[in-house]
Amino acid sequence: MALFDRAFVRGGRRLFALTRGCERKRSLVAAVFLIATLAVACGGEDVIPTTAPDTPIPATPTPEATPAPSPTPRPTRVPRPTSTPAPVPPPITVDGYLIETFGGINTPGDMAFDGENVWIAHVGDNVVSKLDDDGQIIATYPVGIAPRAMAFDGEFIWVGNNAESSVTKLALDGVEIGTFPVGGGYTSPAAMVTDGTNMWVAASWGNSLHKLAPDGEDLLAIPVPGNHPSPWAVTFDGEAVWLASLNLHTVDRFDLDGKLLGSFPVGKRNADYEGVGTDTGGQGPTALAFDGAVVWVASNWLNLVTRLNTDGEILQEIEVGEWPSGLVFDGESIWVTHFVDNTVTRLALDGTEIVTLPVGKGPIGMVASPARPGVDASIWVVNTSARTLSKITPPR
Repeated sequence: MALFDRAFVRGGRRLFALTRGCERKRSLVAAVFLIATLAVACGGEDVIPTTAPDTPIPATPTPEATPAPSPTPRPTRVPRPTSTPAPVPPPITVDGYLIETFGGINTPGDMAFDGENVWIAHVGDNVVSKLDDDGQIIATYPVGIAPRAMAFDGEFIWVGNNAESSVTKLALDGVEIGTFPVGGGYTSPAAMVTDGTNMWVAASWGNSLHKLAPDGEDLLAIPVPGNHPSPWAVTFDGEAVWLASLNLHTVDRFDLDGKLLGSFPVGKRNADYEGVGTDTGGQGPTALAFDGAVVWVASNWLNLVTRLNTDGEILQEIEVGEWPSGLVFDGESIWVTHFVDNTVTRLALDGTEIVTLPVGKGPIGMVASPARPGVDASIWVVNTSARTLSKITPPR
């Protein structure tokens, strides 16, 4: 599930420290954080607008000789020219874990797994690609502007077009089923999860949670109260949808009709934090995962992962590496990315650390690829700053 220029990445903590003493500046932190994270995904070269582009791609004109205009086809988006990619490191093995690195993704966004292949969004190129198990691109398909969030509903791939405030639904052969608006105005889809029927979309600039029907109809728009809470991550626990917002110190649980079942505090406040109420100035939760029994929450500024039961009770707070930004459940354990440390940690379901492994620079998103005939289970990691993907294959 919806953004740093290079200067922001180098001085992230210093920037936020300088803003604490000024209420006006602190109110801007969440907006800067939101735009900056997508800028990291774009390699620091492109700035995503804070308002929706008026006409980002012109419609194909209808020839004058045509008596009646036909529906305008979705224009093919041509990837911008890229520089020669930097060489990727060779495969290594650490404590029995094989770590492979793949390039060729200029501006990596989120990933999804369709049961056979991993998909990756190219934020700056307005396309998504399907990869084989060797990290090679099988096919690439055009979508909307600045695709970031991705999810698989069991049959189709859904892509959140961050700068277009829409989602695109694709068949597994890349055929576009449709592109659907999320809310009104510039809402910026940041994360998605399916409940088995409908797709739930966290809209970071829209400050809302949306429930989309399979045909793309926006069935429900739930406003998230607060001073630009910036919804950022979603997960489904089998009965209800959980939402994490960057500028809240709570996570919310909603039933499938959109009723709020509870808001539960996570993480701890910095001792010198001067904020008021639930406004954390961008220090709130950033990632969610459900392991079949427990909800896991990452709070990146706090270097903390919290375990909650489905009643919202805190079971455990786990100190992890610096700036935890992504969580994924692989069926047996939880994996955590550390954006600053350039590492991934595997945790047992009781919170015990199993292993910490090196990956590329700036890891954020992950997807689990379960074992299937002839293919070992693996974890795929998006290294946003390195513009690479890491594939981790655990020992058998």
